[in-house]
This record gives sequence, C-alpha cells and structure tokens, in this order.
Amino acid sequence: MPWNKRTLALPASPPSVRLARDWVTGVLVDIGRPELAESARLAVSELVTNAILHAEPPMTVHVRGTVEHPRIEVTDQSLVPPLQRHSASEIDIEDDLSWSTVGRGLDLVASYALRWGADIDARGSGKVVWFEPATEPQERPVPGALFDLDEALDERGEVRLEQADLAEVRLDNMPVELFAHLRRHFNELGRELRLLALTDPDRYPLAVEFAEVYLQVEHERRHVVGLEELDAAIRSGVESVDLTYHLPPGAPETMTRLSRLLDEIYATFGDERLLAVRPTAVLLDLQHWYLGEFTRQDAGEEPRPWTGPTRFSRRHEAS
Repeated sequence: MPWNKRTLALPASPPSVRLARDWVTGVLVDIGRPELAESARLAVSELVTNAILHAEPPMTVHVRGTVEHPRIEVTDQSLVPPLQRHSASEIDIEDDLSWSTVGRGLDLVASYALRWGADIDARGSGKVVWFEPATEPQERPVPGALFDLDEALDERGEVRLEQADLAEVRLDNMPVELFAHLRRHFNELGRELRLLALTDPDRYPLAVEFAEVYLQVEHERRHVVGLEELDAAIRSGVESVDLTYHLPPGAPETMTRLSRLLDEIYATFGDERLLAVRPTAVLLDLQHWYLGEFTRQDAGEEPRPWTGPTRFSRRHEAS
C-alpha cells in the first residue's frame, strides 16, 4: 500500500550523506521494511555523493512507492544523466565515516537494487535518480533504466499539420499563476506514476495507462500554436490572460481521456494515499475547467471563462 510523501531536503555538503543515509533507514524501519535498510543506506550514500560532486542544488531525497516496493529517489536540478564513476579524491572527506561508499560508482547502486534508473525532464524538476532496494546484493549489477522525456517524444516523430487541420480552443480569463502550479503538479504526477508503472505495473494498471497518456499529451503539446502566449504571461507575472490555442485534431479527445483517467486515479488511489496524486481543491477545480473546455468546445459549445480565484494563496495550499 502506498503512503504519504516522505521528503528530506539536503544541503550540497558532505554531512548530507550521513543525514540521508540515517533518514532513509528510519523511514524503512517505520514502514516495516528494516530488511532493506542496509542496501538502501549504501545506495543512497552513493547517489547523494554523486549529486554533491556532479549535479546542481537544490537536492532532495524521497522515499516513495509502496510498502511492497519502496523506492528511494535523489533529485537535483541537473539535466545531465548520472556519471558512472567518481573519485573520493575530488572532495575533502575528512573523518566522516558516511563517505565510506565513495568511489564505487553506480555499480554499487546496481548491485543493491532490484531496479534503478534516472528520470530526466526539462519541464519538470530536473533529474531524479531512483532505486528500489534489494534485501541482499544481486549476483550481477542490474542495468539502469534511463528515461528522457525529450528523447521519448522525439521517438514519436513529428506531425506535419496544415493550418486548416488544427482544432481551436479558447481559454478565457486563464489564471496564470494558478495554472503554473497546476502544470508543476502534472509534471510531478507524470513522473510519480511513470515510476510506479515501471516498478509495479501488474498492481497499478492505471499508472501504466496514465504514463502512456502523459506522453501523448506532451507529444501533442509540441504542436499546439498559442502556448507561447501563456509562457510569456507566466514570465511577466500577469494575473490572467485570454488564450486561443490551435491544436492537432486528436488533442481534444486526448484531453477528454486524460480528464477521465485523472478522476479515476484520484478515486482509486485516494484511500491508499498515493503520493502527490491529488491537487488542492482550487487546482482540482482549475483542472476540471481546463480539461473540460477542450471537451465542451470540441462538441461545439461556446467557451466558458474561468470564474475562480486567479492567485494562489496559503489557504489554497492547505485546502
């Protein structure tokens, strides 16, 4: 069963390795998986060390997934895939015993993991290197799974569309700041369910379906005309903006499917408290309005402007 998000923010300094190692151990003991602690301690020490040496702050460590398949994640802002080797001589390790794993490279992670990999998303939160700890070392290091959103979208190829082929959707009084929060939530949700689909696909077929729809949404997003106006509005900090999108003819159907799937995910995973799948109430309202406009206008109905709040507040964060 999934549990609420466990997150530890780390400074980019050597003591973070000991801090991350002890914290992960405590979480695994707390959820009833102490037999995974030693593998997790060794592997997370390696990943935090790599992040300090080669990546960009801020850094965080997460324990996510399920009790049956807990997943340790180390995040940073770099979009560079994790390096295979590094040397302890690159830093001053002093007498801190938490650096005892330095220099073994990602082979150590691969040896103490059932699965591991990296997830890179330039529109999300940078890079996540993750692993699912094993109860004992593997006979052979497990190959890592690298997911790069841009590469995955490139594999789907370009779509050549004439202007006459594009559908039109109007989004009146779009709340710019609120939508930026919703976009970040969607990116986090996409990564979370993509990794859940990878580590436990048989138990969570909804996560598998969402991972596919997420890619289709991002693929079609590349071909939308008018997104640059929203991006400019986000940068300028305006409160709201009226937008007109011209998009591939299949995009409204994809957005309708996404809306149905999100509601099903929230309902199915709600009791299990799966990490970060439910936005706050105001963002959920915005999601329903936004996706609903694609469905409504595709059916020939007139646009309905957003009538909710236009700014995100602490009250919305708690709701």
